[in-house]
Amino acid sequence: MLFYLQLDGDIIRDVIQYEHEGYQPAELSTPLPIGINAGYYRLQDGVPVLDQALKDEADKASRPADYVELERRLAESESRNEQLAAESNANQLALMELHMLVLSVLPDEG
Repeated sequence: MLFYLQLDGDIIRDVIQYEHEGYQPAELSTPLPIGINAGYYRLQDGVPVLDQALKDEADKASRPADYVELERRLAESESRNEQLAAESNANQLALMELHMLVLSVLPDEG
């Protein structure tokens, strides 16, 4: 089916079904992919191809501020959990060494 594309290089910015200044005609198969005019599809050899890196950027840019704040807090929490786990492992090792030391200085029963 004939569509008219607004391109930024090879990135598809808009798709319409009528001729319009600045839009290039292209024969595309239907149904068109969802999100084709969201700025993360590229026109390659006459075929719209999803550019995952562009989609990830667009998704990240469209996140609400609350989501970004929650994501930041989650990353901080995960970092703190990793730190606590490392400290816990070090404490367990020190406790085992202390236990071995105490056993080595206690008189044998027997």
